[in-house]
Amino acid sequence: MSHNATPNTSRVELRKTLTLVPVVMMGLAYMQPMTLFDTFGIVSGMTDGHVPTAYAFALIAILFTALSYGKLVRRYPSAGSAYTYAQKSISPTVGFMVGWSSLLDYLFAPMINILLAKIYFEALVPSIPSWVFVIALVAFMTAFNLRSIKSVANFNTVIVVLQVVLIAVILGMVIYGVFEGEGAGTLASSRPFWSGDAHVIPMITGGDDPVLLVYRFRRHQQPV
Repeated sequence: MSHNATPNTSRVELRKTLTLVPVVMMGLAYMQPMTLFDTFGIVSGMTDGHVPTAYAFALIAILFTALSYGKLVRRYPSAGSAYTYAQKSISPTVGFMVGWSSLLDYLFAPMINILLAKIYFEALVPSIPSWVFVIALVAFMTAFNLRSIKSVANFNTVIVVLQVVLIAVILGMVIYGVFEGEGAGTLASSRPFWSGDAHVIPMITGGDDPVLLVYRFRRHQQPV
């Protein structure tokens, strides 16, 4: 008597728990809006105030990238982001290289964030060794990321909201200072738009994060 085992052909999928707003918030969090204030002052001084052009060109580049991702995410609605798109639309070899490049980005970005956070905490509490802040921050972020994708999305939403509030406060203070006669009086000058730098890269790489999470969308949600 023979028994024919029925092969399990069911597709293994990630649980779809995210909606549009958390995915957008995670993309914004990865773009790190407050990074502008970490580098703008230093770079502005080094380039004699020629920074805005870099953001203008970065905007043009990321718009083409966003349009391309919008088409690809509908054609390949699966996890993997740039890795999947390059693998299926170009070749597996190119996809392999893109995947490893993306992995390096996801490894280096947290290192930069931890470094910047360490600098701030060290300035607030200089009596504590810097390695204590590094270990504490790494342990906290690792433990939080191991909980669930939904808790990470909620945490990122809070972080983005706080950053937007801080940016609004800083812009308000700048506008107030200009009307009070502070500054060099060159606010309307076109000179800053004729040069730039590459410190806007962190703002560009964040555009890859939402499409990486598109596979975690609930079924009734439309892809980005």
